[in-house]
Amino acid sequence: MALSKTELKVLEQIAKDNNSPQDIAKSLKKSKSQVYRAVKSLQEKGFIIISRKKAEPAKSTHVSLLLQLLLKYPNSSDILADSGLNILIALLEPKKIKEIPIKQATVYSVIKKGMDISAVRKSNGKYFVNDKLWKELREFLVEYLKYISIIDLRVPANAEIYYKTDSEIVFSSPGLQKADLTAFSAYEDYGIKILGYQNYYHLPQKKLTLKEVFLHSLYVTEKDMKIQHLIFVALFYIKYKKNLTNVKHTIIECLKQVLSGKKVEGYPTLAEIKDRADVYDIRI
Repeated sequence: MALSKTELKVLEQIAKDNNSPQDIAKSLKKSKSQVYRAVKSLQEKGFIIISRKKAEPAKSTHVSLLLQLLLKYPNSSDILADSGLNILIALLEPKKIKEIPIKQATVYSVIKKGMDISAVRKSNGKYFVNDKLWKELREFLVEYLKYISIIDLRVPANAEIYYKTDSEIVFSSPGLQKADLTAFSAYEDYGIKILGYQNYYHLPQKKLTLKEVFLHSLYVTEKDMKIQHLIFVALFYIKYKKNLTNVKHTIIECLKQVLSGKKVEGYPTLAEIKDRADVYDIRI
Protein backbone atom coordinates (compact mmCIF):
# COMPACT_ATOMS: atom_id res chain seq x y z
CA MET A 1 0.00 0.00 0.00
CA ALA A 2 1.64 3.21 -1.18
CA LEU A 3 1.37 6.68 0.33
CA SER A 4 1.76 9.78 -1.81
CA LYS A 5 3.96 12.71 -0.82
CA THR A 6 0.84 14.81 -0.22
CA GLU A 7 -0.71 12.12 2.00
CA LEU A 8 2.47 11.96 4.09
CA LYS A 9 2.55 15.75 4.43
CA VAL A 10 -1.08 15.71 5.54
CA LEU A 11 -0.20 13.09 8.16
CA GLU A 12 2.67 15.29 9.31
CA GLN A 13 0.23 18.15 9.84
CA ILE A 14 -2.13 15.87 11.76
CA ALA A 15 0.82 14.81 13.92
CA LYS A 16 1.20 18.52 14.75
CA ASP A 17 -2.48 18.62 15.83
CA ASN A 18 -3.49 20.49 12.71
CA ASN A 19 -6.70 18.53 12.05
CA SER A 20 -8.78 20.79 9.85
CA PRO A 21 -8.45 20.02 6.11
CA GLN A 22 -8.83 23.74 5.36
CA ASP A 23 -6.01 24.68 7.76
CA ILE A 24 -3.86 21.82 6.43
CA ALA A 25 -4.32 23.17 2.90
CA LYS A 26 -3.12 26.61 4.05
CA SER A 27 -0.10 25.17 5.87
CA LEU A 28 0.93 23.06 2.90
CA LYS A 29 0.08 25.78 0.36
CA LYS A 30 -2.04 23.33 -1.58
CA SER A 31 -5.57 23.57 -2.90
CA LYS A 32 -8.44 22.41 -0.74
CA SER A 33 -9.36 19.80 -3.36
CA GLN A 34 -5.86 18.28 -3.20
CA VAL A 35 -5.99 18.01 0.57
CA TYR A 36 -9.55 16.65 0.61
CA ARG A 37 -8.52 13.94 -1.89
CA ALA A 38 -5.54 13.05 0.30
CA VAL A 39 -7.71 12.98 3.42
CA LYS A 40 -10.25 10.71 1.72
CA SER A 41 -7.49 8.38 0.53
CA LEU A 42 -5.90 8.22 4.00
CA GLN A 43 -9.30 7.39 5.48
CA GLU A 44 -9.78 4.57 2.95
CA LYS A 45 -6.32 3.23 3.78
CA GLY A 46 -7.10 3.22 7.50
CA PHE A 47 -4.62 5.90 8.60
CA ILE A 48 -7.16 8.46 9.76
CA ILE A 49 -10.79 8.80 10.77
CA ILE A 50 -13.04 11.79 10.22
CA SER A 51 -14.71 13.09 13.37
CA ARG A 52 -16.71 16.32 13.44
CA LYS A 53 -15.17 17.38 10.12
CA LYS A 54 -11.68 16.94 11.53
CA ALA A 55 -9.03 14.40 10.53
CA GLU A 56 -7.93 12.32 13.50
CA PRO A 57 -5.23 9.62 13.44
CA ALA A 58 -6.48 6.03 13.60
CA LYS A 59 -5.73 4.32 16.89
CA SER A 60 -3.21 1.71 15.79
CA THR A 61 0.46 1.10 16.53
CA HIS A 62 1.78 1.61 13.01
CA VAL A 63 -0.07 4.93 12.63
CA SER A 64 1.30 6.23 15.95
CA LEU A 65 4.82 5.22 14.98
CA LEU A 66 4.50 6.87 11.56
CA LEU A 67 3.31 10.16 13.09
CA GLN A 68 6.22 10.11 15.55
CA LEU A 69 8.60 9.42 12.67
CA LEU A 70 7.24 12.28 10.56
CA LEU A 71 7.51 14.67 13.51
CA LYS A 72 11.09 13.73 14.30
CA TYR A 73 12.28 13.36 10.70
CA PRO A 74 10.15 15.49 8.33
CA ASN A 75 12.44 14.50 5.44
CA SER A 76 11.42 10.86 5.89
CA SER A 77 8.43 11.55 3.63
CA ASP A 78 10.90 11.84 0.73
CA ILE A 79 11.89 8.19 1.01
CA LEU A 80 8.49 6.83 2.10
CA ALA A 81 6.43 8.36 -0.70
CA ASP A 82 4.94 6.30 -3.52
CA SER A 83 6.94 3.06 -4.00
CA GLY A 84 9.35 4.05 -1.21
CA LEU A 85 7.32 2.42 1.54
CA ASN A 86 7.27 -0.98 -0.16
CA ILE A 87 10.96 -0.73 -1.04
CA LEU A 88 11.95 0.09 2.53
CA ILE A 89 9.84 -2.81 3.82
CA ALA A 90 11.81 -5.06 1.48
CA LEU A 91 15.03 -3.61 2.92
CA LEU A 92 14.17 -4.72 6.46
CA GLU A 93 16.39 -7.62 5.40
CA PRO A 94 19.57 -6.98 3.34
CA LYS A 95 18.89 -7.22 -0.38
CA LYS A 96 20.44 -6.45 -3.74
CA ILE A 97 18.53 -4.08 -5.98
CA LYS A 98 17.61 -6.87 -8.41
CA GLU A 99 16.04 -8.88 -5.58
CA ILE A 100 13.29 -6.29 -5.10
CA PRO A 101 10.37 -6.87 -7.53
CA ILE A 102 9.95 -3.19 -8.40
CA LYS A 103 11.37 -1.28 -11.37
CA GLN A 104 15.13 -1.09 -10.71
CA ALA A 105 15.40 2.61 -11.54
CA THR A 106 12.75 3.34 -8.91
CA VAL A 107 14.48 1.12 -6.33
CA TYR A 108 17.83 2.79 -7.00
CA SER A 109 16.27 6.27 -6.66
CA VAL A 110 14.75 5.44 -3.24
CA ILE A 111 17.96 3.79 -2.04
CA LYS A 112 20.02 6.82 -3.10
CA LYS A 113 17.67 9.16 -1.20
CA GLY A 114 17.85 6.85 1.80
CA MET A 115 21.63 6.73 1.76
CA ASP A 116 21.83 10.52 1.43
CA ILE A 117 20.11 10.84 4.83
CA SER A 118 21.75 7.69 6.29
CA ALA A 119 18.43 5.84 6.47
CA VAL A 120 19.82 3.10 4.21
CA ARG A 121 23.21 1.40 4.42
CA LYS A 122 25.14 -0.89 2.11
CA SER A 123 27.26 -3.86 3.12
CA ASN A 124 28.58 -6.78 1.06
CA GLY A 125 26.71 -5.56 -1.99
CA LYS A 126 23.34 -5.49 -0.23
CA TYR A 127 21.22 -2.60 1.04
CA PHE A 128 19.24 -2.44 4.29
CA VAL A 129 17.48 -0.03 6.64
CA ASN A 130 19.97 1.65 8.95
CA ASP A 131 18.24 0.96 12.27
CA LYS A 132 21.22 2.24 14.27
CA LEU A 133 20.46 5.81 13.21
CA TRP A 134 16.83 5.35 12.15
CA LYS A 135 15.41 3.11 14.85
CA GLU A 136 11.98 4.75 14.56
CA LEU A 137 11.86 4.01 10.83
CA ARG A 138 12.48 0.31 11.35
CA GLU A 139 9.91 0.13 14.17
CA PHE A 140 7.26 1.68 11.93
CA LEU A 141 8.08 -0.58 8.97
CA VAL A 142 7.94 -3.72 11.12
CA GLU A 143 4.57 -2.79 12.63
CA TYR A 144 3.15 -1.73 9.29
CA LEU A 145 4.26 -5.00 7.70
CA LYS A 146 2.44 -6.90 10.47
CA TYR A 147 -0.66 -4.79 9.88
CA ILE A 148 -0.86 -5.20 6.11
CA SER A 149 -0.18 -8.93 6.31
CA ILE A 150 -3.44 -9.55 8.16
CA ILE A 151 -5.67 -6.57 7.38
CA ASP A 152 -6.88 -5.10 4.11
CA LEU A 153 -9.95 -2.94 3.60
CA ARG A 154 -10.68 -4.64 0.26
CA VAL A 155 -11.63 -7.93 1.94
CA PRO A 156 -13.81 -9.01 4.90
CA ALA A 157 -12.38 -8.78 8.41
CA ASN A 158 -12.44 -12.58 8.74
CA ALA A 159 -10.50 -13.14 5.50
CA GLU A 160 -7.06 -14.72 5.46
CA ILE A 161 -4.65 -12.94 3.12
CA TYR A 162 -2.03 -14.91 1.16
CA TYR A 163 -0.69 -12.32 -1.25
CA LYS A 164 -1.35 -8.69 -1.97
CA THR A 165 -0.09 -5.61 -3.75
CA ASP A 166 -1.70 -2.23 -4.29
CA SER A 167 -3.37 -3.63 -7.43
CA GLU A 168 -4.42 -7.17 -6.41
CA ILE A 169 -5.07 -9.48 -3.49
CA VAL A 170 -5.43 -13.25 -2.97
CA PHE A 171 -7.44 -14.33 0.08
CA SER A 172 -9.77 -16.94 1.53
CA SER A 173 -13.06 -16.40 3.26
CA PRO A 174 -15.72 -18.74 4.67
CA GLY A 175 -18.54 -16.82 2.99
CA LEU A 176 -19.26 -16.28 -0.69
CA GLN A 177 -17.53 -13.18 -2.03
CA LYS A 178 -17.96 -10.96 -5.07
CA ALA A 179 -14.54 -11.97 -6.38
CA ASP A 180 -12.96 -14.54 -8.71
CA LEU A 181 -12.33 -18.05 -7.45
CA THR A 182 -8.65 -18.87 -7.74
CA ALA A 183 -5.87 -21.17 -6.50
CA PHE A 184 -7.25 -24.60 -5.49
CA SER A 185 -10.83 -23.34 -5.80
CA ALA A 186 -10.28 -22.87 -9.55
CA TYR A 187 -8.44 -26.16 -10.19
CA GLU A 188 -11.75 -27.79 -11.19
CA ASP A 189 -11.78 -25.59 -14.30
CA TYR A 190 -8.56 -27.33 -15.32
CA GLY A 191 -9.67 -30.92 -14.72
CA ILE A 192 -8.57 -31.29 -11.08
CA LYS A 193 -11.73 -31.24 -8.99
CA ILE A 194 -11.01 -30.91 -5.27
CA LEU A 195 -13.75 -31.62 -2.75
CA GLY A 196 -14.13 -30.01 0.65
CA TYR A 197 -11.75 -27.08 0.09
CA GLN A 198 -12.35 -23.59 1.39
CA ASN A 199 -12.92 -20.78 -1.07
CA TYR A 200 -9.89 -18.89 -2.35
CA TYR A 201 -10.49 -15.59 -4.11
CA HIS A 202 -8.76 -12.93 -6.19
CA LEU A 203 -9.50 -9.21 -6.54
CA PRO A 204 -9.97 -7.22 -8.67
CA GLN A 205 -12.30 -9.37 -10.73
CA LYS A 206 -10.92 -10.33 -14.11
CA LYS A 207 -10.38 -13.36 -16.34
CA LEU A 208 -7.55 -15.23 -14.64
CA THR A 209 -5.02 -17.17 -16.70
CA LEU A 210 -3.88 -20.72 -15.99
CA LYS A 211 -0.53 -19.38 -14.82
CA GLU A 212 -2.14 -16.87 -12.46
CA VAL A 213 -4.33 -19.56 -10.87
CA PHE A 214 -1.24 -21.71 -10.35
CA LEU A 215 0.79 -18.85 -8.87
CA HIS A 216 -2.05 -18.09 -6.48
CA SER A 217 -2.01 -21.70 -5.28
CA LEU A 218 1.71 -21.32 -4.61
CA TYR A 219 1.00 -18.21 -2.50
CA VAL A 220 -1.54 -20.21 -0.48
CA THR A 221 0.87 -23.10 -0.04
CA GLU A 222 3.70 -20.80 1.05
CA LYS A 223 1.60 -19.72 4.01
CA ASP A 224 -0.03 -23.10 4.68
CA MET A 225 2.41 -25.90 3.82
CA LYS A 226 -0.02 -28.81 4.00
CA ILE A 227 0.93 -32.08 2.31
CA GLN A 228 -2.44 -31.98 0.54
CA HIS A 229 -1.65 -28.55 -0.89
CA LEU A 230 1.74 -29.72 -2.10
CA ILE A 231 0.27 -32.80 -3.79
CA PHE A 232 -2.27 -30.74 -5.74
CA VAL A 233 0.38 -28.18 -6.71
CA ALA A 234 2.49 -31.07 -8.02
CA LEU A 235 -0.43 -32.50 -10.02
CA PHE A 236 -1.28 -29.14 -11.59
CA TYR A 237 2.37 -28.55 -12.46
CA ILE A 238 2.76 -32.02 -14.02
CA LYS A 239 -0.43 -31.66 -16.07
CA TYR A 240 0.39 -28.17 -17.38
CA LYS A 241 4.17 -28.21 -17.29
CA LYS A 242 4.49 -26.84 -20.83
CA ASN A 243 2.54 -23.74 -19.79
CA LEU A 244 4.49 -23.28 -16.55
CA THR A 245 8.12 -23.78 -17.57
CA ASN A 246 9.04 -20.17 -16.70
CA VAL A 247 7.56 -20.31 -13.18
CA LYS A 248 10.40 -20.16 -10.65
CA HIS A 249 9.64 -20.98 -7.03
CA THR A 250 11.27 -22.88 -4.16
CA ILE A 251 8.22 -25.14 -3.84
CA ILE A 252 8.51 -26.12 -7.50
CA GLU A 253 12.22 -26.88 -7.16
CA CYS A 254 11.56 -29.11 -4.12
CA LEU A 255 8.72 -30.92 -5.90
CA LYS A 256 11.01 -31.55 -8.88
CA GLN A 257 13.38 -33.33 -6.51
CA VAL A 258 10.51 -35.41 -5.15
CA LEU A 259 9.42 -36.32 -8.69
CA SER A 260 12.97 -37.46 -9.43
CA GLY A 261 12.71 -39.94 -6.56
CA LYS A 262 14.40 -37.98 -3.77
CA LYS A 263 12.99 -37.48 -0.28
CA VAL A 264 12.46 -33.87 0.78
CA GLU A 265 11.54 -33.11 4.38
CA GLY A 266 8.05 -31.67 4.75
CA TYR A 267 7.03 -32.74 1.23
CA PRO A 268 4.91 -35.69 0.02
CA THR A 269 6.66 -38.79 -1.31
CA LEU A 270 6.63 -39.72 -4.98
CA ALA A 271 4.34 -42.64 -4.12
CA GLU A 272 1.81 -40.28 -2.51
CA ILE A 273 1.79 -38.03 -5.58
CA LYS A 274 1.44 -41.00 -7.95
CA ASP A 275 -1.43 -42.40 -5.89
CA ARG A 276 -3.40 -39.14 -6.24
CA ALA A 277 -2.36 -38.71 -9.88
CA ASP A 278 -4.09 -42.01 -10.75
CA VAL A 279 -7.40 -40.54 -9.50
CA TYR A 280 -7.15 -37.71 -12.03
CA ASP A 281 -5.61 -39.84 -14.80
CA ILE A 282 -2.43 -37.73 -14.77
CA ARG A 283 0.72 -39.44 -16.01
CA ILE A 284 3.96 -38.93 -14.11
